Amino acid sequence: MTVMPSRPREVSDEITMAPLDRHHASALFDAVDANRPTLREWLPWVDATRSVDDSRAFIDSVMEEWRAGTAMHFAILWRGSLVGACGFNRIVARRRLAALGYWLAHDVTGCGIVTACVRELLELGFGELRLHRIELHCGEHNAKSRGVAERLGFTEEGRLRECEWLGEQPVTHLVYGMLAREMSPAEEMSDIGR
Repeated sequence: MTVMPSRPREVSDEITMAPLDRHHASALFDAVDANRPTLREWLPWVDATRSVDDSRAFIDSVMEEWRAGTAMHFAILWRGSLVGACGFNRIVARRRLAALGYWLAHDVTGCGIVTACVRELLELGFGELRLHRIELHCGEHNAKSRGVAERLGFTEEGRLRECEWLGEQPVTHLVYGMLAREMSPAEEMSDIGR
């Protein structure tokens, strides 16, 4: 697998996935800051993001991971505004696998944005990156993330008991996986996010 060039990906007329870059730092921080209560419920890094400098440091680290071929992170732009992020949090080229993740501003949930972006990540991963397996981990009670995985045809493969701490509580993750041969044809999913 070779490192893919950084380029925006047009998901639909209203949705673009843009490689995270330093110019996104303020908008990224603003989106996190405005959505702390809902993001905090499922994401352990939210409280550590206290300033634009924290977002800038995160972006610097993910840009380095992109250059190394170990991750790819995108800003989710909806109608031109940054409303979340998605990408491959971990890419293991020698094993042809990746793990993906995402988050979205609360006021635009339910519009099919994340489902459309994950579908684009599947096409990128299985197509251009030639991955064999893509995983998605989410909290067992995170119905919205579970819905994304199930809508796109991921298989629930197991659970990681109390594998993450959120606040003062351990959270169990469900592990979903998809193999390249299991991806649904694009025409079946063409209405998602459009």
